[in-house]
Amino acid sequence: MGKKIFLLVIFATISIGIYLAFFSTKKTLSKDQIMNAVAEKNVSGSGYRDLEGKFIEYEYVDFGKFGLAIYDNKIKWRGYGGYFDGIVSMVEPQITKVSDYIYFLSWVFGDNGGDNVVVNFKSKKVFAHLRSGNANDESPSDFEMIHGTVLCGPSTSCKYPEGDPISMLHMVTKLNLNTMKFDLPTIFETKKPLIQANKDARNDLLNYTIQYQNDIGTVHIQVLDEITKVSINGGEPKEYQTNVTKIDEDIYFISWLGNKQFGKHIVLNKKTNKVFDHMASKMNHVEQIYDLE
Repeated sequence: MGKKIFLLVIFATISIGIYLAFFSTKKTLSKDQIMNAVAEKNVSGSGYRDLEGKFIEYEYVDFGKFGLAIYDNKIKWRGYGGYFDGIVSMVEPQITKVSDYIYFLSWVFGDNGGDNVVVNFKSKKVFAHLRSGNANDESPSDFEMIHGTVLCGPSTSCKYPEGDPISMLHMVTKLNLNTMKFDLPTIFETKKPLIQANKDARNDLLNYTIQYQNDIGTVHIQVLDEITKVSINGGEPKEYQTNVTKIDEDIYFISWLGNKQFGKHIVLNKKTNKVFDHMASKMNHVEQIYDLE
């Protein structure tokens, strides 16, 4: 039980970002206020305005359900069931429109950890590659790859995530209680089996070269089954555990442990020859869009 509690505290600290609420006593807006709110300036990516003032509900397999409210360049979310049952958080996202109906959402927490989510509103599927700050190259799973179903949204008619963001202490307590209440395994301790979307992505991308120019030079990526090789500016390729998901035809979600704090996450759209990234080289959380070479 001691190890379980320790790992959950680590995960809570770096992967939910509730510290934002801990330092703020400001109450969140009501549903009607959110529906009518329009941020003066968009700092949250090319897909933010599409989802602004709307609500989303989705449920991950063996993980829990979440309700989201998107407004004021923020996402307020609440967990229902699973690890985060009753936990409310406020995060600052980047939101990219990858193609019609498909959006890439991410947020980071302090110096370590973050959530990267891709939602296909047409197929009603949601996929996440979650980063644990205590994961390393030898971890059984350096990203928690989870998947689920979109239950509602984006719409103004979805359920409003009630409540105000809770304190870190309260959040850690609830995480531990929820783990015991729902008899859940410790997060990141056991590697999850691959689902078909993971297998399809591995097969489709086998020996396919992903190359683009970012703010530090030429990035070259190859997915070789269980190993993903990444080289920068023609340097010696580094090997990482493969974390890939097929979102739709020619659209792929790819993550690797390119940095210890947050990892690297991109969404590849082979139809448009675009690569979408939410992390610049200096760890600035900002939308980046690159052309495939």
